Amino acid sequence: MKIVFFACETRKIAAIRYRIESFARLLEAEGHTCVVCTPASVRTKERLYESPGRAGKLAYLFWVLLRRLFQLRHVPGADVVFFRGPVFPYGPPVLERIIHRLNKHLVMDLDDAIWERPAFVHSPFVRFMDFGWTVKMAKWCRHAVAGNEVIKSYVERAGCPATVIPTCIDMDLHRQKDYDTTPERPVVLGWTGLSDNLGYLDRIAPVITSLSERYPLELMISTAKPYHSPGISIRNRRWTMDEEIAYLTEADIGLMPLEDTPRARGKCAFKALQYMGVGTPVVLSPVGMNRDVVEDGVTGFLADAPEEWRDRLERLIADAGLRERMGRASRRYIGAQFSITAWYPVFKKVLEDAGRPGKGA
Repeated sequence: MKIVFFACETRKIAAIRYRIESFARLLEAEGHTCVVCTPASVRTKERLYESPGRAGKLAYLFWVLLRRLFQLRHVPGADVVFFRGPVFPYGPPVLERIIHRLNKHLVMDLDDAIWERPAFVHSPFVRFMDFGWTVKMAKWCRHAVAGNEVIKSYVERAGCPATVIPTCIDMDLHRQKDYDTTPERPVVLGWTGLSDNLGYLDRIAPVITSLSERYPLELMISTAKPYHSPGISIRNRRWTMDEEIAYLTEADIGLMPLEDTPRARGKCAFKALQYMGVGTPVVLSPVGMNRDVVEDGVTGFLADAPEEWRDRLERLIADAGLRERMGRASRRYIGAQFSITAWYPVFKKVLEDAGRPGKGA
């Protein structure tokens, strides 16, 4: 097969590396041809789009448009065209319509409820985002890959058959961590992810502040922007791909607080899966897929109300042995249920079915 992957973001975003590149490597190892089309290089986006002011952002979007038009040459003759989110970040799916005219063997992939507005994003560009993209694409795609059951249900209601494939963990990369038992060392609470989601941390900041009065704690934040909260010792680290695994292993406890909103219910718990994949125990809000990736009290803890967050965190903070037992149990579970190799046959079958002549749209 020849598969053309249109990535909605640069490879700096985990979904591109783990929902496209990891599977593409396995496909290529079997002799298939994979063409991965990103909107830009990581460096180009950092230099233009992430610079202050709007001029750089507009220049970046113009560059992306030109690059996308040039990438259309890969579409004719491909066995499958795979959309990892929108081809262009703003406006209606004009490029997708052109691709549909050139090739009917289309698959879309979603790992977030992108039909809902993001929780903490206040950019003026948001008003140009097409929150109806998923429904429009459901009319053109033969199949959809959904990161969880919430997304699958939404896509199927829009008329497109879907298969759940979680954002999987590369277990060769996410290796078992060593556990630091140095006495009196501050316990490190870790949070990593897109800076747009830092607002979720405010929900548990008072709990961490309270626990900091009793225990030596450090909150390690790994993202693009610094986070500050009075009464908490915070180590802000700018996220880089080279240090991705270090952020996960250096934390003693991984955090994933969420609010129970439609957007949050569509999240695929990838932050939790990564921590668990290296053997770092986690405490999660019981929202959406988070409920499915943790057996409460065995492979992690679920916590909703502030008193639950305080209790679960305190149990892990005070007991290094519990952190190690839970962390090792979580890694075994991730290796069995959420590894890339475990889900690759399902992914390949979706592509093979979509690429069969005479099927669907």
